[in-house]
Amino acid sequence: MIMKFLGFLIFLFVFLMAFWSIIFLASVIPYMIFVWAKEGKLENDQIPS
Repeated sequence: MIMKFLGFLIFLFVFLMAFWSIIFLASVIPYMIFVWAKEGKLENDQIPS
């Protein structure tokens, strides 16, 4: 019983961590690109191919 509960807690923790990291990345990365483009820091020779 306790092992099932522990497994469920670990699963919940990992699921929430993945969920929040996906939301964080999906919100932060476009914002960073937007800021870089707005400040003009993305020159043609700086864009990695």
